[in-house]
Formats: sequence, C-alpha cells, structure tokens
Amino acid sequence: MKLTATKLLLASSIAMILTGCNNSSDDKSDNKTISMKLRLMETTDIHTNVMPYNYFVSQEQNETNLPEWGLARTSLVIQNTRDELTNSMLFDNGDLIQGSPMGDYMAALGVDHLKDEKHPVYKAMNHLQYDAANLGNHEFNYGLDYLDEALKGSNFPYVSANVWKNDTELEKVSANAEECEVRITEDFYDKAEHMYDPYVILDREFVAENGKSYTVKVGVIGFTPPQIMGWDASHLVCNVLVSDIKKTAEHYVPLMKEAGADVIVAIPHTGLNDNNDEFAENAALHLGYVAGVDAIMFGHDHREFPNSTGEYGHIANVDPALGLINGVPAVMPGFWGAKLGVIDLQLESKDGGESWQAAHQYSTTELRSLVPNSSDEIIEDLVADEHQGTVEYMAETIAEIDVNMNSFFPQVVPDLSIQVVNQAQLHQLLKWKQSGEFANAADDALFLSVSAPFKSGRNGPADYTNIQEGELTNASIADIYVFDNNTPAVLKMTGADMKRWIEWVNSNAYNSLPLAEGETFLVETFPGYNFDAFFGGFNAQGEGRLRYVINLENESKFTDINGKDFVETDNQQLVELTFDGEAIADDAEIYVITNNYRASNKDMPGVDKAEIVKEEGAFTNRNLVQYYLADRLAEQDGDTKLAFPNAKVFELIAPNTNSVSFASAKLEEASRCASNQITGLSTVNEEGDKNNTPGFTIYHFDFDYSGEFNCLVK
Repeated sequence: MKLTATKLLLASSIAMILTGCNNSSDDKSDNKTISMKLRLMETTDIHTNVMPYNYFVSQEQNETNLPEWGLARTSLVIQNTRDELTNSMLFDNGDLIQGSPMGDYMAALGVDHLKDEKHPVYKAMNHLQYDAANLGNHEFNYGLDYLDEALKGSNFPYVSANVWKNDTELEKVSANAEECEVRITEDFYDKAEHMYDPYVILDREFVAENGKSYTVKVGVIGFTPPQIMGWDASHLVCNVLVSDIKKTAEHYVPLMKEAGADVIVAIPHTGLNDNNDEFAENAALHLGYVAGVDAIMFGHDHREFPNSTGEYGHIANVDPALGLINGVPAVMPGFWGAKLGVIDLQLESKDGGESWQAAHQYSTTELRSLVPNSSDEIIEDLVADEHQGTVEYMAETIAEIDVNMNSFFPQVVPDLSIQVVNQAQLHQLLKWKQSGEFANAADDALFLSVSAPFKSGRNGPADYTNIQEGELTNASIADIYVFDNNTPAVLKMTGADMKRWIEWVNSNAYNSLPLAEGETFLVETFPGYNFDAFFGGFNAQGEGRLRYVINLENESKFTDINGKDFVETDNQQLVELTFDGEAIADDAEIYVITNNYRASNKDMPGVDKAEIVKEEGAFTNRNLVQYYLADRLAEQDGDTKLAFPNAKVFELIAPNTNSVSFASAKLEEASRCASNQITGLSTVNEEGDKNNTPGFTIYHFDFDYSGEFNCLVK
C-alpha cells in the first residue's frame, strides 16, 4: 500500500487546552528570569500497528478505507508537531511489540530472527528519533529472551523503575513464603538490582525565548503494571520482581533531582482511576501526588486524556478538560497511534540558565489527530517485508465454517466467538483428564470452561470479531482471541463459587431493570473482555449441557463496585443453573479451564476462593483454538467444513420489560445479523455513544430466545 506522504496542516486537533495565560519574560517583574517552551510528545499502546492496515479485512477494503491508526500515520503528526517549536522530545509509553497480526507474525519468527533483523516497530521508531521509551505489560508476553533481543533494535533508552531481577538473598515475606516472594521495604530499593534502567537523565540543548541555547537535564522515569506477575507468570515468576508504582516513584524522583534533573517526565504504562490501592494497576493519579514530577504521559487504558466527556471529572483534583492530575499536566493519547499526546511545558531559570524549573500553571496539554488520508511512505517502506509476510500468513485458510462468527451481541445472546474458545479450552481440559490428570476428582465432578468476548468495542465501533465468508483463517484465530499472551489455567471450585462468579459478571455488566433515569442497559464502563460466559459441552442430542438463566429485574448481588471494593448482598439475579437438566448444588466439585489472567484475579468473587490446580505455560489459549480445530479436521478425514451449533448456554429474562437498547458495532454485518438473522434483535441504525465514545449503532433486544442466535453466511 502506497499513500501520499505530503505534509499537510494538522487537522481536527482535540482538546487544545491552556492552563493559564501565555507567559514570557516580558511579563515578569524579575527581568532576570529566562523562559523557554519544551514540547513533549507521546505515543502509547501502538501494539505493533505500524502500518495503517486492517489485517482482518481484504486488501480491497484497506485500499478504499484507510484505517484511522498506525504509526506510519502518526509519523506525519509527529513531524508537523515537531516542526512548530524549536524544542521538543518524543516518548513511547509501552505495549509496543504485541497486539496486532504483525506482532503475532514477528513472534512466530522467534528470537533468532531478531538477531539478524530489527523488529519493525524499531525500524519505524528509530527513523522518528524517539528520545526514550517505557516498558508496558505486553512487552513481557513473549518472554524475557524475546524482549531483550527486540530491545537491542532500539536506538533510544528504555526505562522501567519497578521491575527488578529476582534475588533469593532478599528478605522473604515470611519464613513459609514461596522461594520467590520477597518483602518490598525501603531496604529493598537499596539492595535489589534492576532488570532495566529505572530512569535516564538526558542532556538536551534547547533554545530559550531570548534566542540563546542552554543545557536542560530532562529526567525520564517509567513504570509497568505490577500485575505482569500474574498475567505473564510463566515467563516472570522467579525471574523478576515488581514494586508498587507510587512507592517506587517516591524513592527515585528525589534521587533524580539529586542527580541534577531539572525536569522530570513520568511515562508510566498505567491508567487513571480513583483507587488508593498498593500495587495498583492504574496509578496515574498516585503519580500526580509525587513531589517533583513535572509531566505525566500515561497509557494502558486505551482512553484519551485530556477530554471533554467528563469521564474523569468525578476524581478529586483531576481536571479532564484542562489535562491536569493534581495540577500536573498529563496526557494519554488513546491507542494504536490514532492520536499524539502533546504537553508544552513552560520552563524557567532564575540563575542564568544553570538550572530550570517547570511552571505548570503556564503549560498546555493537547491531543492531536491524524493528518487526513495520509501516511508516511518512508515508514511503510521500512516495514514492507514484515507487512507482506503478515498479509500472507494471516490469509492462510484453516477450515470452512457453516456460520459467520462475531462478537457484536455477547451480553444479550450466547455468542459463538466465545463458544469456539470455550470448546477449544474444554477440549484440552478433557484431554488432560483422559491422560490421568485430576485423578483425585470426584466421580460426579463437573468439567467446564469459561471465556469472554475479547473484541467488543473497546477500541471503537468497528473493533469487534467479524468473521465472514464462511471460512476460518489464521487472521480469524487472532480475531477470536486477541490476547496471545494468555496461557491456560485450571481452577478447582464449588458450585457456590461458580454462582458468585456469574453474579459478579451480572452485577458489573447490567443495570437492573427498570432502568433509572440516565442509566444504560449495559454498564458501558465494564469491558467486554471481562464478560465471562461458561460452557459445558454438548450432549448426545447436540444440546448444550450447561444452562443458566438471569432475571435482570432482580437487584444485583454486588453493589457499590469500585475496583477491589464492593458490597456483597443476598440478592440473586441467577435464578437457574443446571447441568444435564439437574441443578448444580452449592457443594458441587467443579474444574474450570480459563486463562492465567483470570485465574490469578484473586480479588474477584468466584475466583477468590478457588484453587489453581494446573497452569500450563508451554502454549497459549490461542494455541488451544488452533489445536482444537486441527483435531476436529483430523477426525473428519479430509472434510474441511466444520459445523458450529450454538449451545445457548444462558438466557436473560425480564418479565415486565418489553425491550432494552444498547450500543454496539457500527458495521454492515452487525446490522444484517440484527435485522434478519438473530432472534430478538433489531436496529434502525440509529447512531449513539458507548462509554463516551461516539459512532456506535443502537440495537434493541426484546428477550425472545425462541429462535436462532447464529448469523448465517451470506
């Protein structure tokens, strides 16, 4: 794909915010003050989307619809933004080497390939002359050897202050603690050895408003979510340690100041919410209260900050319109390179340029949008080989299928994109059982699977699994299971645990009916990848063995949910839970296969009391889908067409409600499925918002479960 690289004026910038009046040395009562502007630019959550190319649709569709993402498109914004001011720096926040088909393709080529060839993300970023970058959680998905080899391709430094080398000499949590569990005390920071540089101090020559050049020492510190120890346990446990983001910042920021840093820029891969938790996944708010931090360029949430939606307005001392966290300028530019974060810091010196301080009150924050219909040919040329390899790999056909698969409506009707994953996981669980695993299981123990729709609008109105044309390709597998870092894990639990798990999902996913004024039917802040659906296989008659019914006119069991905090009541929305027609008892013994991410979530009701009885790091949950399809095709002896009946595992009821509305995919296929394919659904293609993001389509559901839930091939 070749697109014009003509530099155009930047279009549709959003949220250009002044946090004070323009300031210059002429406005100062002290005429010895020297001032300058330093422009800080940030990309985040690129997820290997270097090319503006959607590998899940045809080449023809890509040529006629240029995707609104890709570092090759961000490149033009970076160049134009850089050209506007004399002084600028460019940073990346993390989640870079994983997440798109190109990332999958590169990982499949392995570590040895990286010894001879730079990773395509670094080919692009070296050309763009990044100043520094941070490690996100997904950097660890392919293991430490792969990460270390990939990082050798970068011409700029990496920072990660809260990731450390494992050391058995460090103080243990307790005498009975696991070998790798250590106590994180102030002594820890002095004794432990970093895995990566915690920070860098970059000497830069910048030009002040008086026209003279001065050296400014810019300190850059980064952090990754501590939860990597659960998400990538197979790679990291007993190899690395992690510390709390805020406490680590409180330790290092003063040291950076002592080392001469004039300005400190934090580039943490962490989101923003109002928690006060130690080892918080989302700790951007915490960093706003660390003295000495002058700018926060964050990510991980795939959200935008600053913004005018009011999304973060409930958090004390956070001003989403002005782009401030406790008075500190901050930006989070979405995902995939669709936006560029920009902070213009006002720097001042009162000692003739010997030292500099940031004047936050005179700084500005901004998110800049892409240059319309344009992409950088130089970047495209740099990654042309990897792009073509990805296209060819993704296009390889695995099997024909009798229905289309999508994730448009998983919260209202049983969804095949979840079910295929569940079938694959349960297939592996039963293979383990047949090979002698779980030998101590009760004779009547239940073996189940649980999964979620991993593409369900998080990244916009087209971000849904949408497999058409009656075939599964390598791209389809990535489309169904986007998180290629998940590895399988098996939980042993009781029927009571399972019921609490389902109630937890209900309480998070739905607002109880009838709706209060201003409420939406679906809780739009609850991400689809957490909407867990259980599956128990099929009986001899081809019917789903597991079935559960949810009454949405009952009050939620869990209320006042705020992260790890919630109130558990006696309310029940789950009114029926059966296996082969028999009610599942509270004391039933159940083995559930899921992914390591979910199994490690010990704060979640249902998982909190369960026991992890097996973890398998040798392959991923996405691999399980591939293995399952291969086994089914082998059984069919040359027949490449696979049938996928819907197990219809759950049903929503609301006896006094005629219908509900919700926002979902703005895609032609979604409208077709809702209009004349899937029972109970309809749409007039009215446009609406989802979680403060516009451009989605409004659908209606009337609780009719009497017909078909599969969307047939055209």
